[in-house]
Amino acid sequence: MDIGCGPAYFSKFYEYTGIDANAEKTGNNIIKARIEEVQLKDKYDVILALDVLEHLEDDRVILRYLRNNLKEDGIAIITVPAHPWLFSEHDRVCGHYRRYTKKQLKELFKTFDCKIYYYNSLLFPVEVLYRMFTKGRDNLKPIPSMLNRLLFLILSMEYYLLPLLPTGLSLLAIIKNKRGGEKG
Repeated sequence: MDIGCGPAYFSKFYEYTGIDANAEKTGNNIIKARIEEVQLKDKYDVILALDVLEHLEDDRVILRYLRNNLKEDGIAIITVPAHPWLFSEHDRVCGHYRRYTKKQLKELFKTFDCKIYYYNSLLFPVEVLYRMFTKGRDNLKPIPSMLNRLLFLILSMEYYLLPLLPTGLSLLAIIKNKRGGEKG
């Protein structure tokens, strides 16, 4: 289940996992609603919430979804922007309420088995300088496709470095449900 998938930008990557992103496009598997209003009935092996929590006024709503809808031994993959000190006009324009620290994410998911990593790290110094220079404004303009491909390649290389990265623009939480779907 992909919570908050918006226009489903990540769906083109699902083919690598064996998921057919085109299956049943008009069926019950797509719910267009605010997360706070949705009640799900099924349990899932994998729940994604990629850059979603920062858009929720009360980010604890995700806990209900994990407790009620993540299968025993299922995993959730959650990404959020890091470093509250980087909160800027860019975040406000994007509809963010907050950026996170590792400690805040650990506290939020304390009832689950959770590993947290920084990512989007190799470009961290460049982005910090850019945000200092622009004060977080005017950085939502599209970039040339060649530059976008280069940035994607750099970000893709970070997969192999995750445990080693000391900081980054984003945090990745990998959450395992070892509680068998218990309430609490």
